[in-house]
Amino acid sequence: MLSSRQEEYRKALAIAKTQFLHSSPIPEQCRIAGAEWEPLPQGGIIHLPFFNTTVEITVPDFEFHLRKGDDSISLSNQVLTVHYLNGVKDIPLTHKTVSFKDIPSGAFYYPAFAQRSINPLLQTFGQYPQTLECAAEQLGGESARGGDLGITLRVFPKAPVTLLFWLGDEEFPPDLTMLFDATIQEFLSTEDIAVMSQEVMVRMIRSFYSGFKK
Repeated sequence: MLSSRQEEYRKALAIAKTQFLHSSPIPEQCRIAGAEWEPLPQGGIIHLPFFNTTVEITVPDFEFHLRKGDDSISLSNQVLTVHYLNGVKDIPLTHKTVSFKDIPSGAFYYPAFAQRSINPLLQTFGQYPQTLECAAEQLGGESARGGDLGITLRVFPKAPVTLLFWLGDEEFPPDLTMLFDATIQEFLSTEDIAVMSQEVMVRMIRSFYSGFKK
């Protein structure tokens, strides 16, 4: 039996699928999203970079597969993926960052955002800051400027997420912030950005426990 949350995601996915099939020509929307379109006799396959792997989505039946590994893609990430494909715009990244507090209603929802995405990262990496970059590299992350340690993960081609980490000392505990390119609010909702951020947290912690905690 599906939970109420799962049922909400299923309804959201159904709406997003319909919107995608009736929006811009699919090859053009894939180009804008940074994805590849593979036409087939009946529909085609979208190849969309996702962290260090690729989501493959068959159209029009919308079957989701991850190219690397055997991991399935969760229902929430299926919704996020189609929302990204629907909403992404043909604009370049600004390379100017904003925090969750800067996006619409972000300040109001920030306590819940921090509890779900920031605090677990601090609890995991606060005592082992040297593993932050190593864990990120396993997800295709790159070094970023800012903080004592900074890394950028590209969730989707036009959706980079930057983590800035400050080491603790005798007066202050470790701190971490999560930043997004300013364009993110042009094509993802506040809820989608929260879901994306939580996925960053999950994958970073999974990477940490898969081999970096010594």
